[in-house]
Amino acid sequence: MGTKISPAAAEVWNAICDSLKTDTYHMLQNFIYMTIRAASDPHKVNPDIQKLLAMLESDAGWQKAFNLVAPNAKLKVAQVVLILEQEGRKGFGAVMVDKPYMDKATMTECVDDILERVVEVTMHGIYRRLRDMGGKMECQNLSDILLTMLDAQDFLNIEDDMKHEGPQAGNYTEDGKAYAYGKKTKSIHRQTIERFDKLQQPIIFTDDDRAQSDEEADR
Repeated sequence: MGTKISPAAAEVWNAICDSLKTDTYHMLQNFIYMTIRAASDPHKVNPDIQKLLAMLESDAGWQKAFNLVAPNAKLKVAQVVLILEQEGRKGFGAVMVDKPYMDKATMTECVDDILERVVEVTMHGIYRRLRDMGGKMECQNLSDILLTMLDAQDFLNIEDDMKHEGPQAGNYTEDGKAYAYGKKTKSIHRQTIERFDKLQQPIIFTDDDRAQSDEEADR
């Protein structure tokens, strides 16, 4: 198998091979083996391989997808995202310019549109999964999806913290058992000889009690 790449990409690729003390032949061989192994069972994909496959995913298919290392590639600017700063002020702002080198160029400052476009182009596989998840959560844009996921994680963190806290007033019964829906929580005191003896109190007879007892004996 042979392929062609641009001279600039070849220089970077050779530096990568040198750093790993290997060559192109063995690098491509290992890459093909790794990809086949990762794709063979989707339920056991290593997280690093899963991330790599997600980054390789394209909305146009691999055959006609954008490829910066392709030789003799004719590139043109479709959109520009600018990170701007302002003299005398702190922080940054972002704008996105569509068709910047044509007569009908348009610019937007909408952060939702900018975030959506950057993630869609740079991480298409991850973006597709987020959009699928957003459809189930009835979210309109990527920022809504991320906020909903953050809220859900905050709830799980709070729930986990509560599980590790000590006993709280109102959470446990008088005998130390946690309240549970549909479970008996009232403690039942079993009557045993030992418990009966502990509850016994000395009986003190008065003079009236003795007189009454004598009268009943005479009768």
